[in-house]
Amino acid sequence: MNHDHPFGEELQDLLDGRLAEPARAEMAAHVAQCPRCREELAVLERARAAARGLLPLAQPADLAGRIASVLDAADRTSAPGATRRRLSHRWRFVAAGLVAAAALVALLILRSAVDLPGAVARDFAGYRDGRLALQLRTGDPAALEHFFAERGVAFPTRVFDLAMMQYRLAGGRVHRLAGRASALFAYTGPDAAPLICEMYGGSLAELPRAAEQRVHDGITFHVYRVSRMTLVFWQEGAVVCVLASEGNTDEVVQLAYAKALRV
Repeated sequence: MNHDHPFGEELQDLLDGRLAEPARAEMAAHVAQCPRCREELAVLERARAAARGLLPLAQPADLAGRIASVLDAADRTSAPGATRRRLSHRWRFVAAGLVAAAALVALLILRSAVDLPGAVARDFAGYRDGRLALQLRTGDPAALEHFFAERGVAFPTRVFDLAMMQYRLAGGRVHRLAGRASALFAYTGPDAAPLICEMYGGSLAELPRAAEQRVHDGITFHVYRVSRMTLVFWQEGAVVCVLASEGNTDEVVQLAYAKALRV
């Protein structure tokens, strides 16, 4: 093999198990005898391993810097002494692309594994059926906000009495929604109809495709229907809010509008 150019495609295919025989055996034999290809293959392996363990659910704003740090660490751990050779700019670009692609794949897999509308629907059913108890019963929004702050909820909660729309605050609890911290509070509407609101740190991008989207005063509302329930999600800064009820869909959306616009 001529080393006037890198074997990016062949090395990546070897790493991913995509080479068919006899090409796989020939490439493996070459790597075993070639220090340059062994180092390049090792860096690809380290970059892929770093992508699996380094990156969180949401891609960070400094992704490019973190990729560079991973690659610098890979350089520092390569063979010492006179035989040590830093990768070419082209190989660093290839490895950076591998990390970014792995991050995107991991993000999509993790997002698809979390059914947030389903989790909210289960919480609503639990509260409706008496299996999910409120930790503080109060009709005072300020008292409930203070309760959430005292119990360690890391984001500001915005609790409103929706009495003007015939829904009165019943109380709340510090909760977990699909493994993440949330503030859950409940309302009682006409004919004792329950309504819950949950707030959690996250993004609407984590949600599956909504049955419907509505935009009101620049705010996008994602509407889901689960069994007889209507769930309406929207973004408030770094926090996602959701209302869940078995009431009329338009009524639940109007309640979401009312809470969202009182920022």
